[in-house]
Amino acid sequence: MSGVVSIIGCGFVADLYMRSLQAMDGITVAGVYDKNATRLAQFCDFWKVPSVESLDALLDRHPRDGVVLNLTNPSAHFEVNSACLAAGCHTYSEKPLAMSVADAKALHAQAQAAGLMLASAPCSVLGEAAQTFGHALRNGVAGIPRAIYAELDDGFVPQAAYKKWISESGAPWPFEDEFRVGCTL
Repeated sequence: MSGVVSIIGCGFVADLYMRSLQAMDGITVAGVYDKNATRLAQFCDFWKVPSVESLDALLDRHPRDGVVLNLTNPSAHFEVNSACLAAGCHTYSEKPLAMSVADAKALHAQAQAAGLMLASAPCSVLGEAAQTFGHALRNGVAGIPRAIYAELDDGFVPQAAYKKWISESGAPWPFEDEFRVGCTL
């Protein structure tokens, strides 16, 4: 696999990815697309990366041995991931991979049938808590799970002045516009 990536979506999280991509030698950004032309121009100007005028154009010019990063909002993940796979592109999606298990399974089948790699932000699965729990399960330390419960502790965010948060290139924190009208198709 080459060190070439293309990016779809220029919201708040895209800046976090760009900071990481710049810290790694040998990675080139082939193109960036966002349906919001103003946001696209602002992001590409700030990071000095090439913009692309449409999703189709990005997928057409993306090297087949590179990876497309889907950084759109969650409601667009299934559609964008499916389009990337249909174009023959290895795809890495921000979480969640899709909004339903059925859609995630459909994407998996699509990638497998095409011989493509498909991944979704592995930090949750590969993080310390999940790995420790997995190790405990595999080694019989945790016993047999009878129920699994998860909760999002978002206490800090509602209390914070998140409406004033701006990324390095000027994108607002995603709780406002990005989830409603941001970088979707």
